[in-house]
Amino acid sequence: MCGIAGIYNLNKNHVDKGEIDLLTDALSSRGPNGRGVWFNEDKNLAFGHRRLSILDLSSAGGQPMLSADGRFCITFNGEIYNFIEIKSELISLGYNFLSDSDTEVILNAFQEWGKDMLYRFNGMWAFGIYDNVNKELFLSRDRFGVKPFYYFFDNSKFIFASEIKAIHKILGGDHPLNGNFIKEVVHGSFLGHGLNDTYLEKVLSLPAGSNLILKNNSIKLEKWYFLKKITPPLSFQDQALKLKELIVDACKLRLRSDVAVGTCVSGGLDSGSISAVINNHKDDLDRFSHYTHRGFCASFPNTFLDESSLAMSLAKKTNLKLDIVDINVPTKIELEEAMSQCDGPMNSLAFFPIWYLYRFIREQGITVTLDGQGPDEMLGGYKPLSEALLAAIQLKKPRWFFDVYRTYAGQGESSQLSSKWEAFKILLNFPKFLFKYYLKNFLILIGLYKNVILDDIKKIGFNNSLDESLYNQFFFSPLPAILQQYDRCSMASGIECRMPFMDYRIVEYIFSLPPESKVGDGYTKRILRAAMEGILPDEIRLRKTKIGFNSPIVDWFRGGLKDFMLEQMNSQEFLSCKYFDGKKIRREFYEFLNSKKPQWNTAWKFWGPVHVAWWIKSIKTL
Repeated sequence: MCGIAGIYNLNKNHVDKGEIDLLTDALSSRGPNGRGVWFNEDKNLAFGHRRLSILDLSSAGGQPMLSADGRFCITFNGEIYNFIEIKSELISLGYNFLSDSDTEVILNAFQEWGKDMLYRFNGMWAFGIYDNVNKELFLSRDRFGVKPFYYFFDNSKFIFASEIKAIHKILGGDHPLNGNFIKEVVHGSFLGHGLNDTYLEKVLSLPAGSNLILKNNSIKLEKWYFLKKITPPLSFQDQALKLKELIVDACKLRLRSDVAVGTCVSGGLDSGSISAVINNHKDDLDRFSHYTHRGFCASFPNTFLDESSLAMSLAKKTNLKLDIVDINVPTKIELEEAMSQCDGPMNSLAFFPIWYLYRFIREQGITVTLDGQGPDEMLGGYKPLSEALLAAIQLKKPRWFFDVYRTYAGQGESSQLSSKWEAFKILLNFPKFLFKYYLKNFLILIGLYKNVILDDIKKIGFNNSLDESLYNQFFFSPLPAILQQYDRCSMASGIECRMPFMDYRIVEYIFSLPPESKVGDGYTKRILRAAMEGILPDEIRLRKTKIGFNSPIVDWFRGGLKDFMLEQMNSQEFLSCKYFDGKKIRREFYEFLNSKKPQWNTAWKFWGPVHVAWWIKSIKTL
């Protein structure tokens, strides 16, 4: 787990050492344990690397790393969790190894299988490999985009890095901004993160599951991974048993480490499942495991977001040593430090408690955490009620139609809105949803509307709108933005965040299940709850109340952050920003402050423009 960087001068000019050093060291928080820079023979290409030591802590695991024959050089960020098994296969084919790192496994695998090696990998990655013989640069990103990869290309120069702000330092503070992307941030949208745009013009994100090949001054972008559907067991009980087996194995693989490992825990099903599984199998852990049996829970004292009591209950029943980390209203110094480390403006203040929690974890000497991202998007946790109701109609299952409605209407309190009232309103608007859904599909059919998401869905072969919605949530919005948020916030403190539910075997399995296994019988995430029976305490496993991980923004904006918000809103940068109406937003903020109502939904609109204006001011010093 590291920060990677590279500069390739296509005009054959030598790469300036100061430039590659600047690019590399802009990633220093991602790799506090070492750095390296490598130039090719022609000096027109340079790799940079900042190392966060996780596997093979010796200098033998350092990067950039050359293959034994010197032909290939790699700079790599991520982990290949099944590297031990792949290494054994390569040894049987005659390869020798000088380190115990997964980096060397990638190099030898590339030499043996070329880019077909990617299908063998179970992990998260972004890497660049240069072939000194064919003068070809091969770049790759993992199936679901867990690890970031950004690049700039202008026909004479190619630059890549793990963070946009590193590339920004090379391009300069006056480089044109991508107004459309920034407006997405202002309005709190997650959509842009599932595409390849960034907040800088001509700086792109390599799409998840894609490769980029640069040769003869031209680039070729190819998608290497497509979601595969498999044949699951027929009975629900057997489906749950298979999911449990996959989760256990995914956790074991992600415990492979030469440094201390902990878990992040809330009072919810997802993170609770990870901690419970690990502690349930504590006597059967991989010999490489440095699991500490420590969990960390973010607490929001005296707010409806606080789930620490449930986390403490889980800890007692699973013998987990739990640290409760109180997240109080941030000081201006803390908040601006977090904002500056976020690699661009964030669309919500939810990033701060994540950043604060990981900083605390690193102070405890923990370098790796296991986290629970993924199930909400795959298993209906975000209440896609209209889509699920339509799915019941499409599949001709009237009994499931009413089961779906009862399931979502009975989920309890979410944020500060009644789910029963929310569900009833959705039911009233269901005919309008049907009209819009079929109108959009008709326009796509006759070629008047283009939708890349539905193009993918047709290739995969989904036959109902619930699976389509879950695919959209997982691959486009909101999960890519959540992954980016966790990567930014964890790596700001040099923490590797591993996500067992993002194991491709689990993802492909869940997307192959019938929709009734995902939502029904009174529960969202139905199959996961069944899989965790006997492992996770029922008070968490069967809990229906869903609270997303957030900041108590209503309390903070009306309390300790009020002065900071008003300071930003009264600044010239805010009032004259071309990406939003600063005067209108400031006026609405005053109305929000004077209102006695909770106004959670209103509070959401204020953070995005504040962070954007602050960030635009900060980049002037680049």
